[in-house]
Amino acid sequence: MRRLIYALLLPLSFAAAADNGTELERLSSAVNMLNQQQQAVYQHFQMVQEVRRGSVRPLYGMPAPSPPDGQIANYDAVVAAQSEAIQRREALSRQADALLAKYNEIEALKEPLQARIYELTLAPGPSDRLGGD
Repeated sequence: MRRLIYALLLPLSFAAAADNGTELERLSSAVNMLNQQQQAVYQHFQMVQEVRRGSVRPLYGMPAPSPPDGQIANYDAVVAAQSEAIQRREALSRQADALLAKYNEIEALKEPLQARIYELTLAPGPSDRLGGD
């Protein structure tokens, strides 16, 4: 009788394993896609950070470089240049913050998918469920 029950349950177990395999493939594909998006966001973030590092120079307390023709720089032009540099830094900071938030958002999307993959990979297979008789 017990063997009959196992014989009836065995096809169901294999069907469930096949469904688990299909689900694992879909989940893995989704995680890979999110990893690619996250990598692109991270690379963009690195570029923004590099631009920020390159544009960082003291704005105050340093004499403004004189124009190439040796004339004295116009005060208003120097103030405008400093203001533009500050605005550029702030824009780069906002862009970096937005990219970091996007990166973290993608990470949050991956977590439940990875948890499900973990569950499916630890789920007992058909032979484990049926026991040995």
